[in-house]
Amino acid sequence: MRTLTVVAAIWCGAAFGQAGFPAIQGETLAGKKVELPGAFGAQAVVIVGFTHGSQKQTKEWAQRLKGQSGVWSIAVLEDAPRLVRGMAVHGIKSATPKEEYDRFVVVYKGEKELKEAAGFEKPDDAYLMIVDGKGAIRWRFHGPATDAAVQEVQGQAMHPHDRN
Repeated sequence: MRTLTVVAAIWCGAAFGQAGFPAIQGETLAGKKVELPGAFGAQAVVIVGFTHGSQKQTKEWAQRLKGQSGVWSIAVLEDAPRLVRGMAVHGIKSATPKEEYDRFVVVYKGEKELKEAAGFEKPDDAYLMIVDGKGAIRWRFHGPATDAAVQEVQGQAMHPHDRN
């Protein structure tokens, strides 16, 4: 019986490890409505922040990956009270370079699904996912943008077939 439990746990982990990016709708900072993951294209490095406290890490990741193609940022505001959402978006816009507006998406629904896809553990962490053109999540990470973590993300993005 114990063997069956271990096999089931391994199978479930493998199945969830290849989970797809959830189908969600959002709006870019430029004001364009988008459907994710379709808007990502062939491959994307997706930076997700779930709380105001994650802003420091998500901003650092965006700065460290600036210039790399296919980088998207997502701010999840589902839990933000409706009265403060406009102020939150204004604050995000003021902190984001205009050239990044088309690849910065604000979402108001789908937080639970995004958390599951990202492997959510710590509210104030930045969450990164590499998503292929079919919407499959090929790699995940959460935490600060250390030199080693940035190198890992860049390596994973450059060599999609070397992933486990």
